[in-house]
Amino acid sequence: MIKKNKFLFLLCGTFFLTILLFFSLKKDQEKGFFLSTEIDSYGLYTHKGTLLEAKKILNKPSIFFFGFLNCPDICPNTLVEISNIILKLGHKSNKINFYFVTVDPERDTISNMKEYLTNFNANIIGVTGDIANIKKFLKSMHVYYEKVFIDKEYYTLDHSSQMYIFEKNGKFFGTISLNENERLVFEKIKSVI
Repeated sequence: MIKKNKFLFLLCGTFFLTILLFFSLKKDQEKGFFLSTEIDSYGLYTHKGTLLEAKKILNKPSIFFFGFLNCPDICPNTLVEISNIILKLGHKSNKINFYFVTVDPERDTISNMKEYLTNFNANIIGVTGDIANIKKFLKSMHVYYEKVFIDKEYYTLDHSSQMYIFEKNGKFFGTISLNENERLVFEKIKSVI
């Protein structure tokens, strides 16, 4: 009888925890994923030397891409793709922000980023900052990145390659992949403009 009561107690406890976890996850899904409200406190800078401010980000929908200047292919290819998106949107491109955020603040300074971005559309805003603050921002954005050493001196970075789309209020809308169908890409973008 004691074993049976223990079993029922454990069963009820497990059931209760499952229900609690279910409603907790449901609540998180209802809240959604939003841009961090602490952006201003991170002290991040654009490639033009101005502070990255929440009010400037949240006044329009935004597309964020995360990469680094020494990236051999994915980053430049994605920035070319973003440049093409901007051109194809025409005057509508002024209704959306385009950000390229470094995952390598040790090497990607404001001046390096400014020079690098001259190769792409002028509407793309580079973002950098000190190591600790970039790490905080990347964590808030749920961005994967990892330093990979080629030798003792040189490293590269493995990182998320999708573009992140956010609505005007900072709510996460979805992603764009580099090889995604163009029609679908523009449907996503136009639905947030």
